[in-house]
Amino acid sequence: MNNKLSEIELLLNKPKQEQKELGYINTAQEIVSQPQRWLETLAIIEKHFEDLSTFVGKDPVLLLSGAGSSHYVSLSIQPALKKVFTCVNAIPSTEILMDPQSSFPRVPFILVSFARSGNSPEGNAVSELAEKLRPGLVKQIAITCNKNGKLVSLINNCKKNGRTILLPEKTNDKSLAMTSSFSSMVIAGMALAYLQKERRTEYAVAVQQTAKTVQTILPQTADMAYTLSCKNYKRVFFIASRPFFGGAMESHLKIQELSGGSVIAKAEDLLGIRHGFMAAIDKTSLVFIFRSADKKRQLYEDDLINEICAKKLGKTVVVVSDDKYKNPDKIQVFACSDGTAVNDDFRSVIVTLFGQLLGFFISLAHNLKPDAPSPGGVINRVVQGVTIHEE
Repeated sequence: MNNKLSEIELLLNKPKQEQKELGYINTAQEIVSQPQRWLETLAIIEKHFEDLSTFVGKDPVLLLSGAGSSHYVSLSIQPALKKVFTCVNAIPSTEILMDPQSSFPRVPFILVSFARSGNSPEGNAVSELAEKLRPGLVKQIAITCNKNGKLVSLINNCKKNGRTILLPEKTNDKSLAMTSSFSSMVIAGMALAYLQKERRTEYAVAVQQTAKTVQTILPQTADMAYTLSCKNYKRVFFIASRPFFGGAMESHLKIQELSGGSVIAKAEDLLGIRHGFMAAIDKTSLVFIFRSADKKRQLYEDDLINEICAKKLGKTVVVVSDDKYKNPDKIQVFACSDGTAVNDDFRSVIVTLFGQLLGFFISLAHNLKPDAPSPGGVINRVVQGVTIHEE
């Protein structure tokens, strides 16, 4: 039995004062605590299921909104929601604010807002604009990590036309980079696809299985991320098919945030990579390719893996898969399963784990502080400098 501590466990075992001085005391704990946060989120959602089901109704028009990581929450759950509802759009609050008239439907709809702090100026402005520009047509749901955020009071003002889902207090990350907040909002938002009574048990089982899987693979994922962080890659690419493309987008953001912008990262959907994107993969690049549990999608995924291998693209290529995969030469394969396949609906949070941990260790390797990796204040925990101009 291997009792060796993983790299993340070694860091968490250091004295608290040393963790503070090195600037990772919050980020490390927020990453490793995610499985527990998801189970706590599940308990909250189970209390809201009945009311949410009534509030949402049979087949509403849904508009998913958020900025940055919160938008990637929308992208992560949109594919699952589209299997249940006829019309589901995911538009960043930053884009809605620039063109609200073409963004808001002209039929009854539900605006679903995702927010860690609930204090982002763009997201709150979108909530207010929806009431102003579509009176009588809009209902609102806020999924947020901060009970004291302005968004909560805005939704409360909607009275019977508003609902707030407050996630566990500890999901309100103290760090600049969103980690447990992002993944917990994905878990909570995914519940909208499982509102039918006959599907609620399926949702609970999927959340529990996802938490169990991540708890199992987290140590070796951390060790792999640590090893890769020492290799001085200049570019990192995350390639994934649509069900978990939101996780790939969030992963690329974690690299750029936590490296202070010193490592350039990009994300692309699996088949889109051939349309120009492939030209950016050079000999300094690390490439992640995430395989799904769907056999048809795997055919396309394996074609691309073989092509990248044949063209000798990238310095290192890592294939993340949860089933047996024949390893081509010079391709690293990482098992992201404890033996049980994770529902593709929930795979985004597993994809994101790789970006979180790699970004964390790159931050330390670059002598930055993961809790606050932007010493010059270029980026902030809550976006600043936005002036809201009246519509």
